[in-house]
Amino acid sequence: MNILMVAVGSYGDVLPLVGLGRALHSRGHAVTLLTNGHFSNLVKQAGLDFVAMGSAEEYDEVANHPDLWHAHKGWRVIMKRMMSGTFLEEAYQLLCSQLVSEKTILISTTLGFVARLVQETHQIPLVTVHLSPGVFHSAYQAPRMPGLPLPDWLPVGFKQGVWTLLDHLLIDPLLKPKLNRFRRELGLQPVSRIFHHWLHSPDLVLGLFPEWFAVPQLDWPRSTVLTGFPLYDDAGPSSLPTSMQTFLETHPHPLVFTPGSANKHGSSFFDEATKVCQAMKRPGIFLTRYPEQLPHPLPSSIIHTSYAPLSQLLPHCAGLIHHGGIGTCSQALQAGIPQLIQPYAFDQLDNGARIETLGVGRTISQRSFRSPTIAGHLHNLLYSTAVASACHALKDSFNGTNTLEESSILIEKMVP
Repeated sequence: MNILMVAVGSYGDVLPLVGLGRALHSRGHAVTLLTNGHFSNLVKQAGLDFVAMGSAEEYDEVANHPDLWHAHKGWRVIMKRMMSGTFLEEAYQLLCSQLVSEKTILISTTLGFVARLVQETHQIPLVTVHLSPGVFHSAYQAPRMPGLPLPDWLPVGFKQGVWTLLDHLLIDPLLKPKLNRFRRELGLQPVSRIFHHWLHSPDLVLGLFPEWFAVPQLDWPRSTVLTGFPLYDDAGPSSLPTSMQTFLETHPHPLVFTPGSANKHGSSFFDEATKVCQAMKRPGIFLTRYPEQLPHPLPSSIIHTSYAPLSQLLPHCAGLIHHGGIGTCSQALQAGIPQLIQPYAFDQLDNGARIETLGVGRTISQRSFRSPTIAGHLHNLLYSTAVASACHALKDSFNGTNTLEESSILIEKMVP
């Protein structure tokens, strides 16, 4: 098959598709990944064909935006970027240029609207990949969203009304004008409630998380299949750098801190992290691709690295303090270590709530993210037998699973 993959977002969105692309490539298929130029080397090192959809400079422009990690404004930054200028039209033409007669299957992350358009205009099978359950705006078990508490005990009809109101007042006004204008040019009918209905492929919606993390609800798309966490680290070497191995030998069981791969506004996060490590007399590992955020100089018991494969690093660590990205959550679950989550925006609040429900972590608000409070939560997590037992039980649930292989088989079954 000719597999065309569209990934829109940060490393947390692109890496799972790189992993899935490698799995499909190993099964004999031609795989091309269309994503931002920022990820060119990542995709090529994985042995996949790469087509740039947007420039690295545009990626940096969004990453630098002061509102990107704001609880209520962050998603507006992303949506406005996707609907700005001629981005949608250019991406559509780019994807169409890669089509190969009847051999093509499309795979897209949540925000790959262009793949959904090509599916409609060319009648090509499409797999919509959702990496976290927060994408599903369910009226039965609603995801946790900033400023939108919808507890399970509220009547289903009431929650349906809230989602309808949210679509008509906040989401559709940002997306509908540009999207429907372009749809008319393509000869397609206008759409509404884009995130509730149109976003999901009618062919196959692939949830890359397990059922024990989020039980499918009655109002999820009927085409939804859950296969589990992808747990893909990187296309490069899987072993830890020598400097990291040496640090772990001299500073066992450190705490790992990361505010997210695309976060350029984490100075206060790392300031408090430094204080926590000193107060608890624990070594620390700071993960960020933007070291200008870090205190200078760092204490000798704290090391910084731009990247480390979490699957290799976390089993050596005592705990993980992070932003609540779904990929980071899943790696800590597989490693069997507790998590303290300080969510910023997007699906992070919902992911954190599910980690709390599983009994393997806690969430802490940005306002409360201060070293005394952080240290108190970490002490409770690290020395709790109940938390340790829950972490161990969930770690065992990963045994014998191969999400990327199972997902590849499902995709192959879509061939006419």
